[in-house]
Amino acid sequence: MKKHAHNIIALTGTIIDEFGPRAAGSPESRGSADALAATVAPFANDVRTEDFTFSPGAFLGWIRILVAAYVVALGCMWLGWYLISSLILLGAVALLVFQFFLYKEVLDPFYPKFRGRNVLASLEPEGEVRGELMISGHHDSARIFNFLVHQPKLYLLRINGGIGSLVTLALTNIILLVLALAGINTSWAWIPALVFTVLLALVLQLWFFASKNHTPGAGDNLASSVTALEYLKICAAAKERGKGFKHLRITAVSWDAEEAGLRGARAWRKNRETDPLQHPVWNLNLECLYDVNALFMLTSDINGSVQLSHALAERCARILTEITGRDVTVKPIGFLAGGTDAGETAKAGVEATTLMGMPFSIDALAAVYHTPKDTIEAVSAEAVETALMLADTLAKELDGEI
Repeated sequence: MKKHAHNIIALTGTIIDEFGPRAAGSPESRGSADALAATVAPFANDVRTEDFTFSPGAFLGWIRILVAAYVVALGCMWLGWYLISSLILLGAVALLVFQFFLYKEVLDPFYPKFRGRNVLASLEPEGEVRGELMISGHHDSARIFNFLVHQPKLYLLRINGGIGSLVTLALTNIILLVLALAGINTSWAWIPALVFTVLLALVLQLWFFASKNHTPGAGDNLASSVTALEYLKICAAAKERGKGFKHLRITAVSWDAEEAGLRGARAWRKNRETDPLQHPVWNLNLECLYDVNALFMLTSDINGSVQLSHALAERCARILTEITGRDVTVKPIGFLAGGTDAGETAKAGVEATTLMGMPFSIDALAAVYHTPKDTIEAVSAEAVETALMLADTLAKELDGEI
């Protein structure tokens, strides 16, 4: 598998050299999708690109709306307009919960539409299809997170401090409103208002959380897309030698717009409402293959709001432990850690899990994640090779069981 890992690193670098950063829905992202499709076309029985429309600006649009809501609500608090302040802040909190915590499309209708492009390549088994293994990554690259580039040690304080200040301001205004309605004197309200005026500095800096520029996106997550396609090529070569899978279809997928709220995988999932799955489907999603020593499997997604397949995660962890000789764990995604495309495929009835190659620690995040340092040099060839071996062992086990 070492040769294939080197092929993956080389192709990932070639695509980055040609297209550069690939903002979701941009010509560069669609161009990279076409390049990926072209590389796998000679090996697959079916290769298709699927376009969809979405609003990339909406996903992080809630941040600046929260900042504006805090400023207006604070002004209302100073004027004693506790009802208006409470309503503004409750709306802001609801937006935070639905748009980011749950990845709902609350703001999407108000932002410009762009065109995304998914790539799906399939290799048929030698016999009747009785199941399908999807190996997936995404080819769009993330917006640079300024907080991870500048003073990353303060990342959690800046995020939690800003959001926490808004939530606390909302609770304080609700309490003041209840007291005022009950006829209780609130002349002392200038004291918390002064405190929240000081905290305004924490909230205002959220305005600059994300840059308009995008990362090279090598480890997050183009290398994973190329890994999926390379595995299909491996399977095609085995099939040519008469050693193909008997009943398992292999589908390599590269999603677009993962960095804009999983919109590419969501478009695929919505299509399943009119074109339901015809057989069992498993999804091994790959993310952030930076460190072979940090590999683990996810059992939940989208800030913990979606359950993934514990059975598949445990199976993959067992295979990885056998491959690496190290204990590989399964764990839920961290709250505020966002989501992966497995969250959307799981909603479609797929048994899904994500292989993560990066710990959720500030030091690890600040090293390359969502920064300009996410170059091909950051990708671990050993982690890529291990992902290939995981996919191969998993596929052989599934083919023997269906």
